[in-house]
Amino acid sequence: MKKLVASLAMVLITIGALAQNYQNNLTVNGSHTYSISPEYSSKMIVSLNNVYYDAQTMSMSEVKSGYLDKLAKAGISSDRLTEDSLHYALLGYEKEGTILVFKTKSLAEMQQFLNVKSIGVSRSDTTLNMELSDAQIADYAKAAFENAKNKANTVAIKIGRSIGKAIYISDTNTKKIAESMYYGNAKETRDYHITVSFELQ
Repeated sequence: MKKLVASLAMVLITIGALAQNYQNNLTVNGSHTYSISPEYSSKMIVSLNNVYYDAQTMSMSEVKSGYLDKLAKAGISSDRLTEDSLHYALLGYEKEGTILVFKTKSLAEMQQFLNVKSIGVSRSDTTLNMELSDAQIADYAKAAFENAKNKANTVAIKIGRSIGKAIYISDTNTKKIAESMYYGNAKETRDYHITVSFELQ
């Protein structure tokens, strides 16, 4: 019985300590908006599987050359493309084909590439890729921290308190960023988010 009472007392003390600690902390989210200079990559499936009306008369070489000719007329040279035949093989299509990959740092040029349509060609995916440097991560995290601190200070003043030191920081941002552009997210800025807990005084 004494052990049970002692255990209950310890639980109550722990809960009380946690509640008191919670009341003396203020947790806020901080953010910083920064500009990006990503590389855009798009993969096109060039395949006889995509030829429906002239399947009996067109060859794979004709499908590919027809597409490259249209790209050239749009100002995109074939030497800007790389071929990924392994990726095509892994897709398991029955008929002959390949995947052509185009990369550019110009969003306008990527749109120009995507606007070229040709028989036997379909888009696989288009992605935005970039990598933050250690210096950028440090700068963005510091700016997001200052945003969180200002927000916490404003809240603390409203409730008649003040903030002390930061006692917890959570930063889940990744160094490498790869995003699908399927939904048209072409904004040239991104937000850096962190979560910070401050002491309340």
